[in-house]
Amino acid sequence: MPLTQMPMPVLRFLIPAFLLPVFFLACTTIEIRESDAFDNHPTVTPQSYNSEIFTLSEHTVETEDGEALNAWHLQREGALGTVLYFGGNGFLLVKSLPWIQAYETLPVNLVLFDYRGYGLSTGSPSVDGIFTDAQSVHEFLISELNANPERIILHGHSMGSLVTGRMLSELNPAAFIMESPITEINDWTRRLVPLLLRPFIRFRFDEAISQQNNLTRVAASELPALFITGTEDQITPERMAKQLYEASPSSDKTLRLIEGGGHNDLPLSQHYRDALLTFLEGVLLP
Repeated sequence: MPLTQMPMPVLRFLIPAFLLPVFFLACTTIEIRESDAFDNHPTVTPQSYNSEIFTLSEHTVETEDGEALNAWHLQREGALGTVLYFGGNGFLLVKSLPWIQAYETLPVNLVLFDYRGYGLSTGSPSVDGIFTDAQSVHEFLISELNANPERIILHGHSMGSLVTGRMLSELNPAAFIMESPITEINDWTRRLVPLLLRPFIRFRFDEAISQQNNLTRVAASELPALFITGTEDQITPERMAKQLYEASPSSDKTLRLIEGGGHNDLPLSQHYRDALLTFLEGVLLP
């Protein structure tokens, strides 16, 4: 199967396979701890979620090309605005509890959804399709959930940061957050392969994928921006957040590095929540 047809989870497991000869030649001993053997994800459903802060309502969002997206709207009293969240490649609503709990401490409503082909949403994923999903949920947020379009903040994690970048000029949000962000596809794939093996490994991406470039999109936006990442992120290294921060021409931009943070565990950190709170209040309070 060509690499262009392989889903990202397959690529994640494929890359380490290329490295095995190097490991053996170097006589490297790899320690696997008991905690490394399990990839558990606490799950949540509308029926199991119980909070004194958020009220969760479930919705079906119809896209312009006929797909039905599963979306959750979490509301709180006295919200200053609404965050529209774009998850990463492995994101599912049922795995969103860490982000929901982080936002329980923040003065905003929250909207999350499954991309087409994910979870209970219909269809099959595609680059243009996912962007259509983002536009459709944003429109639903305004027309059906009565959100003030001038007080909507986009928050994208990992792959979702590319969705956020694409939507900056189209949705005109109040501000945006890029968590564990990707700069651009070619840069990201290069760092997956050690320097020693780069002459032997090449990725071929469909044009729709290879065109995704957050550096140019961020450089064209003067919106308030928060770039946040972990110093131990092995998927999207901290330098990518730094490069995006430097590319932004915004006079209201923030870069936060969470010491020891990985790719998917930032919402568990109080420093992460504090960074979001400071940024959101700065954007939404008069």
